[in-house]
Amino acid sequence: MSLRRNTLWNLAGSGLPLIAAACLIPFTLHRLGDEAFGVLTLIWALIGYFSLFDMGVGRALTYELSKLTIVNNVSEISLTLKAGLLLTLAAGVLGSTVMLILAPYLATSWLKISPALQQDALLSFKIAAIGVIPTTVTSGLRGALEGLGRFAASNLNKIILGFCMFVLPALSIILHGNQLWAVTLYLVLARLIVALAALTQLRHYLAASTAGLIKDHLKPLVNYGVWVTVTGIVGPLMIYGDRFFVSAVVGAAQLPLYAIPQEGLHRLLIIPVALCGALLPQLAVLSPCNAAASYRRNYKRVAVMMLGICTLASLLAYPVLTWWLSVEFAQQALPIVLVLSVGIWLNSMALVPYTLMHANGNPRVTALFHLLELGLYALALWWLTTRFGLVGAALAWASRALLDLILLYFAANRLLHAPQRK
Repeated sequence: MSLRRNTLWNLAGSGLPLIAAACLIPFTLHRLGDEAFGVLTLIWALIGYFSLFDMGVGRALTYELSKLTIVNNVSEISLTLKAGLLLTLAAGVLGSTVMLILAPYLATSWLKISPALQQDALLSFKIAAIGVIPTTVTSGLRGALEGLGRFAASNLNKIILGFCMFVLPALSIILHGNQLWAVTLYLVLARLIVALAALTQLRHYLAASTAGLIKDHLKPLVNYGVWVTVTGIVGPLMIYGDRFFVSAVVGAAQLPLYAIPQEGLHRLLIIPVALCGALLPQLAVLSPCNAAASYRRNYKRVAVMMLGICTLASLLAYPVLTWWLSVEFAQQALPIVLVLSVGIWLNSMALVPYTLMHANGNPRVTALFHLLELGLYALALWWLTTRFGLVGAALAWASRALLDLILLYFAANRLLHAPQRK
């Protein structure tokens, strides 16, 4: 299992779609207008959020299958995989139902969407709700592929899906005009096609003969996944939830000033996420001494590397936004970029101890931390945004990232100094 090779595949999976984003977001923003594009960013956020609403099964499959690949027990792998897919399907149905219930409130009252756009937004949210099912299943399949060490296949799927997220809205606008429902339909169909492709890639294990019962393999996945689910629900609220609050406070028309810099800076996390994604199955099977050494080495690597990258992003933000969008946009967005850049650096370092906790089969601690952070973050977001606007929202997010890093850093150190790893 090559950490470098798998990291590079993860980088390709997250990084290559940014080419499409850089080329097509200006076109999509110009054609849709500020408010409709703001709603589109909310649809992207919802789809991204529900990709993590998989009962933690994607992460659990990576953990469980990485251990089974050592003994190459095809029957056990097959049963674990089928149990995981059953759980992700159930999670998808639940998530779809929740979103269908919330859709009318999101479109008509909660987000300050103008009356002229509300009907289109409502239909778009309902279509996105149907897309929750292939989204959660795809999340589980991705976790399975990575647990089996098939990072190339997993990231080829991710590259295709990533390109579709930005290419299809532009294509829909060209073919159907400024109809958000059509854009959303294209995005959901892309999710379905990628899910079917991943199922085909795992057909060897899905078709394998088994000697046990699927229900016997549900409990380990649920025990691990239930705490990942807490993080899967709470974590994205602290990543994307501020967009909904900002929209409710200042209106959807102002949202691009916050959402575009935030989305761009979040993409910087593809580097530590790629590394930690490859690191998780490796830490799960290493001896305690080797795992501790690998953790410390990679923590320092991420801290130094991301400090340089975030500093460079801050320096280039104004000229890039001026060239890409407009001088006015760059002037208004620059303070937000500077604050969020600090938060991104803190968040990147927190990913390493977070990965260590999960590799030790201990997602409960990270979930409890996130529950604590959510309450404090909500208060900070309300207080700072109502007083300082978009910059206040950025300050709240960066403060939450700092608290997350502190909690995870000390939890990881305590784990490493424990007599035995669990």
